[in-house]
Amino acid sequence: MEIVILGSGTGYPNPRREPSGLLIRVGDFPLLFDAGSGTLGRLTRAGVDLDALEYIHFSHKHPDHCADLVPILLACYLMRRTRPLHVVSSPSFFDYMASAIELNPSARHSGYELRQIDITHGPFSGPAWSVAAAPTGHTPESLAFRVAAEGKTVVYTGDAVATPALAEFARDADLLIAECSFPEDSKQSSKAFHLSPSQVGTIAEGAGVKHLLLTHFYPDCDQCDIAGQTAKWYSGQITIAEDGLRFVV
Repeated sequence: MEIVILGSGTGYPNPRREPSGLLIRVGDFPLLFDAGSGTLGRLTRAGVDLDALEYIHFSHKHPDHCADLVPILLACYLMRRTRPLHVVSSPSFFDYMASAIELNPSARHSGYELRQIDITHGPFSGPAWSVAAAPTGHTPESLAFRVAAEGKTVVYTGDAVATPALAEFARDADLLIAECSFPEDSKQSSKAFHLSPSQVGTIAEGAGVKHLLLTHFYPDCDQCDIAGQTAKWYSGQITIAEDGLRFVV
């Protein structure tokens, strides 16, 4: 699996980091996870033809994770898309998507089928991979995703709070892509329902994760050694996400 970070930031403006977006390539299949504002352009620059994108996964409906939903659907209309587009998420997100389309008639699917996959009913298997989901506690409907393909496992937390269930969901993952929004000494983490370095590190260590990729940074994280803070609780490999980062699991 190839990992491409399309956005390592949040909804807070940051010239260094764009809002959340993650591309996982499984063979010839591009899988998109979240689409904050500007993701469509970054996806194109990453070499993905929108017409070839068939699966989009949304962790929740906060704008920094889904603002490009309507631009993506509009682009499908303008390109006269014919192949189906699968949106993988929760029933709550599908309600939001229906409302967004109602307010933006040009985003209505025409000439292709827009398929909704409720991942809360259980794992979904694609042509060369499987995806499972689990609640994260960030909001009532927020989801983490676990992708299994090519003999490897990648877990993406989306936005999350620390729970034993999340740690179990990440058990033995080859790569855990985890949000780490604020430095350890920040008072904002618990109030915003996000993970701190100690929480991320504890989850990764307890789950036996082989590699930890930290992402979803507010600007304060760029002013400190966020990897060093996390390493106090996790003994494995730590990578700090940067927009455009690519590597193979």
